[in-house]
Amino acid sequence: MILFFIAILAGIFTVAAPCILPLLPIVIGASEAGEKRISKRAITVIGSLSVSVILFTLLLKATTIFISIPQVFWTSFSGVIIILVGIAIAFPSLWTRIPFVQKLSILSNKAVGAGYQKKSYGGDMLIGLALGPVFTTCSPTYLFIIATTLPASFLVGLVYLLGFTFGLALSLLLIAYFGQRIVNKISEHFHTTGKIKKVFGILIAVIGILILSGYDKKLETFILDSGYGATINLEDKLIEKFAPKEMNKQSYMEKNNMNENYEKITLAGGCFWCTEAYFQEQPGVIDAVSGYAGGSKQDASYLKVSLGMTGHREAVQITYDPQIISTEKILDIYWSHIDPTNTEGQFADKGFQYTTAIFYHTDEQKEVVLDSKKRLEQSGLFDKPIATEIVSFTDFFEAENYHQDYYKKASDHYERYKKGSGRAGFVEETWAKDAAIKFLEAEQTVSAKTASVNKEIKKDYNYTEEEIAEMLKNLDPLAYHVVAENGTESPFKNKYWDNKAEGIYVDVVTKKPLFSSTHKYDSGTGWPSFWRTIDDNSVTLHEDNSLSTTRTEVRSDAGHVGHVFNDGPVEEGGRRFCTNSASLLFVPKEEMKNQGYEEYLYLFN
Repeated sequence: MILFFIAILAGIFTVAAPCILPLLPIVIGASEAGEKRISKRAITVIGSLSVSVILFTLLLKATTIFISIPQVFWTSFSGVIIILVGIAIAFPSLWTRIPFVQKLSILSNKAVGAGYQKKSYGGDMLIGLALGPVFTTCSPTYLFIIATTLPASFLVGLVYLLGFTFGLALSLLLIAYFGQRIVNKISEHFHTTGKIKKVFGILIAVIGILILSGYDKKLETFILDSGYGATINLEDKLIEKFAPKEMNKQSYMEKNNMNENYEKITLAGGCFWCTEAYFQEQPGVIDAVSGYAGGSKQDASYLKVSLGMTGHREAVQITYDPQIISTEKILDIYWSHIDPTNTEGQFADKGFQYTTAIFYHTDEQKEVVLDSKKRLEQSGLFDKPIATEIVSFTDFFEAENYHQDYYKKASDHYERYKKGSGRAGFVEETWAKDAAIKFLEAEQTVSAKTASVNKEIKKDYNYTEEEIAEMLKNLDPLAYHVVAENGTESPFKNKYWDNKAEGIYVDVVTKKPLFSSTHKYDSGTGWPSFWRTIDDNSVTLHEDNSLSTTRTEVRSDAGHVGHVFNDGPVEEGGRRFCTNSASLLFVPKEEMKNQGYEEYLYLFN
């Protein structure tokens, strides 16, 4: 956010570096002497220079892709380098004393001279390409780009790099347009603008300190609260525009009236990035959508909510399958990542919009929520009163797309913020206590159990064809394609291919147990592979001639599951059941009893 804006300024400030100023006449020399216009030769020099900077940086970025470096290193790397950049800008004489910078400048100057003598477009391109390393290594501002580009994801890093290159190219084009006079003025005012450069350097150093501490989000929130959201959101809009488009799961469910057996509950737990991250990967959670809940206004946006203009809280609306995960379990997860005694917000985020609340959608949910809160109060885990409000659900506005799945899109920033805000340390310390463990292991009261409406499934799994056809309509597009249309999902990009947790895999439609983790192995194919089924009646086998060769299809009562091959572990019979994750649901071992699969626990003895 703020780093993108500073990246543009860094590109502009690059031309003011002491070692760059002598090279600016070369850019002017490629333009038309005595005229206020930008010639094609100047554009060629500046264009090839920009390409050189981008390629040089991407080459550095590419080297990090093939080296496994812990994320904690990048956090320290970014913070330290950016602090050094700030010091180098504030005190430029320190930078020019580094021997490496001087040697590289000499080599690049020779190449620039050779290109300049050619007086042609080819020579101008050579000038630009040779100037690239000079403008990057000679100027301390480029280190800011290294510190932000290397640790970031490729897309985010590219946005920072393009911002820097834009600022650099813009300043050079202006110099080419106005000619030698602007160079003279820059030189004349170089010493008088020292104070401005020092302020800019100190600002960058402060950014580095914030990154080290994880409080860079705090700065972003401050800027948003000051009303400058358009500047901060520019990077997010660029990422959102060029990132691969994915259909929003909640919108899909609403438009297609998905499974009526699914339930929703809306939870406010402070910053919705963290709340969403804790739920999104949970078995039985169909979707977790970040947004704004409970306000008085008829619309909501990040800027308005951050300014406290709407009365909304940052919240996450969770759609879940109660046959797989109970409302009680949802609440246990919720409690275990917040400070329910905080009346002012959550951790580093202060304000009503960050206070905690549970928005129940049904009267049955209300009973479960009240019971869960009462058990937490009686657990003795907290000395202060539980401040989390229990509120009837009214409305929910989905947050901007760049906030959805933020823990994946910007994992580095998310982890730094979670740690720097104090949330990670609080959760780790608080929920390791004996009182916390006893609370999580305690059961609901009888009244709450009675009130909880978890739709019962048929334990004989004896569904009619009409019932199965109706249930197939509730599947997401991928699962429907696999199960109903005999499709195949992509290898290595599916949900369970590398799942190593203990548990059973049930049919996605009927919930009938099909496979067990005790029979699962890594076949190297990228699909979930098992050397046997749970029992002989779990699936049926059928001849499949859809391709040029004959295969054996594996089908459940609901439809297609995968194929079986004779290249499995020899010691286990030699068969490999190659399945699609989309046709399965995983039930963790610890959840099997609650979900009615207790009879299969013998598999793990």
